[in-house]
Amino acid sequence: MLDPVVQFIENSGGWVYVLAPLFMIVVAILPFPAEIPAMLNGMVFGATLGSLITWSGAVVGALVSFELARRFGRPLARRVLSDQALATTDRMAHSAGWPALLTVRFIPAIAFTVVNWASGLTAIPRWTFAWTTALGIIPGAIVFTLTGSGLGALYRRAPAVGGALIVLAVVVIAWSVIRPRRSTPATP
Repeated sequence: MLDPVVQFIENSGGWVYVLAPLFMIVVAILPFPAEIPAMLNGMVFGATLGSLITWSGAVVGALVSFELARRFGRPLARRVLSDQALATTDRMAHSAGWPALLTVRFIPAIAFTVVNWASGLTAIPRWTFAWTTALGIIPGAIVFTLTGSGLGALYRRAPAVGGALIVLAVVVIAWSVIRPRRSTPATP
C-alpha cells in the first residue's frame, strides 16, 4: 500500500531533504490539506526533523502566497471591489491586529492557504503576518508530524495494520478539511 512511497523516498537519497520542504511550500500556496504532508514528514523523518521541515516549508510557502496576493491579488481586488470596501477591509484587519491573526493560526478548521492569500489582500504588515504565522503554526506542525511519526513506527512494525491506519487517517483528515469547504449554507 505505502511501499511505492517508501521505496521512492529510500531511493531518492539526499533529494528527499530538498523535495519535502519544497512540497510543503507548494502545499502552503495551493489549496491542499497541509496535514497530510506534515504526517508524511513525520513518517519519513521522525518527529523532530519532520516538524522542522513541516514548519519551515509551511512558513516559506505562507510568505510566498502572501506576497503573491499582495502583488497580484490586491490590484485585482481593486478592480472588483470599491475603494470603500477595500478601505473597510483594511481598517478591520488593522483594528483586529496581530491577536486575531495569531488566533486564526491556532484554529485548524480555518484553511491555512485561505489565511495566507486573504492576509495578502489586506494592509496587514508583512512582519506581522510573518511572525504570527511562524509562531501560530508550531502546534499544528508538531501535532500532525508526531501523528505521522507514530503511524510510521506502527507501519514499520506491522505494515498491514499501520498502512490501514495511515489510509484511514488521510481519508478522515481530507474529508474533514474538504467537507466544510464544499458545504454551502441553506437558503430559506
